[in-house]
Amino acid sequence: GVFGAYFVSYILGDFVGILGAFVSFFWILLSPELKAYQRNWELRGGRDLVDPWLDDEVDFGGLREDQRGLYGAYYFGHVVRVAVVEDPLLPESEEYPLEEFDDYTMETDENEKLLGIPWKLRLLVNDISGRELQVHARMSEEYLDIEEGMPVAAVILSTSRRFEQLAGLTDFCIPDAQSWVGDYPYLDRSEFEAGIVRDGLWDTMLDEGEGDFANFDEDDDRDDDVYYEDYDGEEFEEDEGMFDEDEDFEVDDAFDS
Repeated sequence: GVFGAYFVSYILGDFVGILGAFVSFFWILLSPELKAYQRNWELRGGRDLVDPWLDDEVDFGGLREDQRGLYGAYYFGHVVRVAVVEDPLLPESEEYPLEEFDDYTMETDENEKLLGIPWKLRLLVNDISGRELQVHARMSEEYLDIEEGMPVAAVILSTSRRFEQLAGLTDFCIPDAQSWVGDYPYLDRSEFEAGIVRDGLWDTMLDEGEGDFANFDEDDDRDDDVYYEDYDGEEFEEDEGMFDEDEDFEVDDAFDS
């Protein structure tokens, strides 16, 4: 780092030392941004993000739809099941209820200490139309307040405007638990939340809630401002025409880059 460059200057000269210190200093500042850019590049597989609203106006030079890039859309659903597993490949019969992990912390993860593998959260979500996703993420104390029925939101990516097959999936926003589920924060979270509100889709997301979190009552007393303030495997049941055009996702700002 900077201190190493200071000592190197005695051996290789002031110019090399100053140059090393300069590079080290800016690496500290830019490293998080570069890592975020790399992770998002990996999520997209190096493909460009296509604005679904401009798709019909852009000349793609004869490229097929699946060769143009990735389309993005909001996914709104609700928590169907939340559990903890040792391995994402284990069946439902080997799940542990989340309630058994009330005192869990990542620092005291017994499974990681014994086996070198941390516990995994398993989150099964569904939407009103029956479209289902299952995701896994490293267990965290931030997930302990997640309950069945809570509405969720995410961004999904596909090479098709009909979203017949997924090409990528971001972290899940669960406002009622003030939690984000995912091993990496792909989204610029404040921009994502602001975008949902700006696009008039906040109530659309809350309408996906079920049970204690149903939002069909006009007198729902949940304060949106409270939830808004603090805010590797995947499965997808294929369904043509999965998203209406008014739920297309504008991809320019929400991805953390």
